Amino acid sequence: MFNLPATHSKYTRYYRPQHSLARRIITQIDTCERRPQDITKAMGYPLKHTIPACDRLRHVLSSEKLGLDGSYIDAYFTPEQFLEKLVSVLDMQDETFEEDIAQIKYDLAHYAYPLPKYRLRADVDFEFTAGANWMSRGGAAQLAHAHLPENIARMTETEREVIVQKCIDEHYKNYNGNLPYGGVIKGYWLTIEQYGEVINKVEYGLPVKS
Repeated sequence: MFNLPATHSKYTRYYRPQHSLARRIITQIDTCERRPQDITKAMGYPLKHTIPACDRLRHVLSSEKLGLDGSYIDAYFTPEQFLEKLVSVLDMQDETFEEDIAQIKYDLAHYAYPLPKYRLRADVDFEFTAGANWMSRGGAAQLAHAHLPENIARMTETEREVIVQKCIDEHYKNYNGNLPYGGVIKGYWLTIEQYGEVINKVEYGLPVKS
């Protein structure tokens, strides 16, 4: 599983990754301290195309399908070429790159309808002080997210239930008593979305061992 940092650096603050490969790319960008315009220039985009190229970079790294669904294209790179070039200029040695791309392409070819999105979040009571600004509050709220495996939507109901319980156990073990602003975990919510709308919401209590 991959955990997102509570805050982003000046190099990565515009990206909101939804795929594990995007998270790995963003980590590399942060490590190399590469600005979007520097990355797109290294990829071979002309100077006059810098702004739309940076827009495409942001879209791809914030897209669940990494732009492979053709949701953002230009005259310079196909969706797959864009990712290949991006990984190349960042000098990434990513062993699962081809597997990730193949899985996304398979899903696009075989699923007529978009897979539901599953989000697991702790129900937390925070005691925010008067000096807690929106960034501090947002960072604290981010810690309430319990990250699920990328392929959870393709699991059977039984398999999914086992994974959700494991994720709840892991999150509670890591954050119970360790949240800022006196945060107290009261339970968990599993939200299921499709076509951008919530289609189901399941409430979970605290782990039995708690």
